[in-house]
Amino acid sequence: MPTVAVAGGSRSDILELVRHSRVEGNEDLTFKVFDVDPNIDTEGLWEYTPCENEGDMVYQTVKCVADGKADILLKGGVQTHALLKEVLKKEHGLRNQDLLSHVVLVDLPQLKRPILLTDSGMNIAPTIDQLEVIIENAIETSKRIGLTKPKVALLSAAENLNPKMSSSVMANELTERFSTNSNATVYGPLSLDLSLSKEAVKSKRFEGPIQGDADILVVPGIDAGNVLYKSFVLFGGARMGGSIVGAKVPIVLTSRSDQVKSKLYGLEFALMQLKK
Repeated sequence: MPTVAVAGGSRSDILELVRHSRVEGNEDLTFKVFDVDPNIDTEGLWEYTPCENEGDMVYQTVKCVADGKADILLKGGVQTHALLKEVLKKEHGLRNQDLLSHVVLVDLPQLKRPILLTDSGMNIAPTIDQLEVIIENAIETSKRIGLTKPKVALLSAAENLNPKMSSSVMANELTERFSTNSNATVYGPLSLDLSLSKEAVKSKRFEGPIQGDADILVVPGIDAGNVLYKSFVLFGGARMGGSIVGAKVPIVLTSRSDQVKSKLYGLEFALMQLKK
């Protein structure tokens, strides 16, 4: 029975999320809510713990996960940086990687298959070494949700190496770094169309190892990632659910502006990562 620890969870949007999760068939899912505000749950939907202040609230939530009393960490009414700062403290022992990163599960109707997008929400302008960890995090996440030997596209403006374009140069070097990796096919630089469109591959007569069948899209920075994320949602009708990975438990970030279906998909994505 998976348990979700929620920092700042006594609020209407989290209550709505919990209610909908029950409707979606997650009756066995339990929630532990930590908050400085009074408990608004009158239906017995969660276990509530009152906290003295935000620092105490964040500490108790993260400790709950670190002590093995919860399997997923969910952000409610608390600043993201405050929550992640607590997660990274050595005393909790929650860090698996040197770098945490953001991975999104993308359900794009046109593709009729799930893909992952990273890092569109956390690391602003990663170095090549940081991108290497971001790729490793995404590969590990894909394995947890059942993708075998994923194809990882390192996105740039074109598939040809351009020495004047940093994303192109880094993608080329990262391809070399992962050339002996038996757990995934990592290739770039690669344009978005060649990553996801078999028609584009045929039209351009492209012969690389990824031919419109990428499982993971890796963006060079948060600017490109944010634009791609919002384009998928606004114009592609995509359902998106993201989590922070690189820690021992999935960390789900939500905001009031997220629609319920996005919050549910993020929670579903986190639950998928728990499956062995």
